[in-house]
Amino acid sequence: MCLAYSEDAFREGATMIVAYNDEKPTGRIRFSLMHELGHHILKHNGDSNNNEKEANAFASFILAPRMAIHYAKCKNANDVSHIFEMSHEAAKNAFDDYLRWHRHIVTYKMSSYDKAMYSHFYNAEHECFVWSVKKCDFCGKTLYNSIEDRCNICSLPPERTVRDCSDVWDDNSRILHLQHLKWLYDH
Repeated sequence: MCLAYSEDAFREGATMIVAYNDEKPTGRIRFSLMHELGHHILKHNGDSNNNEKEANAFASFILAPRMAIHYAKCKNANDVSHIFEMSHEAAKNAFDDYLRWHRHIVTYKMSSYDKAMYSHFYNAEHECFVWSVKKCDFCGKTLYNSIEDRCNICSLPPERTVRDCSDVWDDNSRILHLQHLKWLYDH
């Protein structure tokens, strides 16, 4: 259905159907879906360059709020792309806009919108702005502001070569340990 209208995604206004190309990279899919949601939320009718710019801005701010980019300590567009799961093109635009936002905050003060966002996402228990909440892939522990998918306890051990262990284990122990790692972590 999607490919009949667009390579990425589209929104059909009358039926409010949003369709997307599931063969695109995850970052592209996420941006395309938020872009189409932007058209809906902003009540766009018809196609225009202004509507497209507004929908792109909406998607960018939803996926990577500038304050979240700041507290995630992103240093460049690659960080934004990785942390917020966006395409590199969208991440570059978000990071460039973040730099403008940051200059404004430093020069002036936080806007009422920025203050409201900070208050909403501030976690008193952790005493910080929370830009990411997810579960550890292995144990289910809640991870706050982590770019990793596992907690410290469940993180994979560093890869070790047989040479690394030669002074600790005999050959049979080494083989057993390597098989154990392969079984546990599919190495």
